[in-house]
Amino acid sequence: MSARSIPNLLGVFRLVATPILFWLVLTETAAGYIGACVLLLLMALSDIADGKIARRLGAVSPLGVFLDTTSDKIFVAGALLPMIQAGLLPGWIPFIVIIRDFLVSGLRSYAAAEGLVISAGQWGKQKLVITVVAIIWRLLAGAVALFPAAPAWLATLGSLWVVAMGLAVIWTVASGVEYFYRAWPMLMSDITPQHLDRLEE
Repeated sequence: MSARSIPNLLGVFRLVATPILFWLVLTETAAGYIGACVLLLLMALSDIADGKIARRLGAVSPLGVFLDTTSDKIFVAGALLPMIQAGLLPGWIPFIVIIRDFLVSGLRSYAAAEGLVISAGQWGKQKLVITVVAIIWRLLAGAVALFPAAPAWLATLGSLWVVAMGLAVIWTVASGVEYFYRAWPMLMSDITPQHLDRLEE
C-alpha cells in the first residue's frame, strides 16, 4: 500500500464505519453513546484530513473526490437517523439536514455537468464541524441522563445540547441558501438544446 492511497482509504473507512456508528446509537446505552461519539469524532477528523493529505501527496483522484464529497453526508445521516429512534432528537432536525444535503448534491452535480464548480463558502465549510459537535454533545447528554447519580452541573451542561443543535440547524439552512445564491445565475440561464437532451436521458 502506497502513501497515495491513504486519502481513499480514509474515505472508505468512513463508509464502512457508518453502520457501526448507526448500531452504537441504537444500543441506547451510555457505553454505546460514548463509543458513537469517539467513532464520529474519528470519522470527522478523517474527513477533514483526507483532502489535505491528497493535495499534499498530489494524489487527488475522481474516486477520492467522490468519497470526500459523499461520505460526510452519509456518516452524518448515519448518526442522526438512529437518534430519532432512540428518542434523542425530533425527526424534523435530521429531515432538514438530509434534505439540504440532497438539494446541494443535486445542485453541484448539475453544475459539474455544465462544467462549473460550486465550491463551499464559509457557511458550508463550518457546517460539518458545528453539526458533528452538536451530535456529539447530544449523545453525551444522553449518556449522562442514563446515570441517575451524575452531578447536577454535568446534567446542566448536557442540557445545553439544544443550543449546539440549534446552531447546527442554522448553519445547515444558511449554507444551503449560500450554495443556491451562488448558483442562481446558472439556474436562471436559458435552456439550450444540450440541456434538453440531457434532461431526456
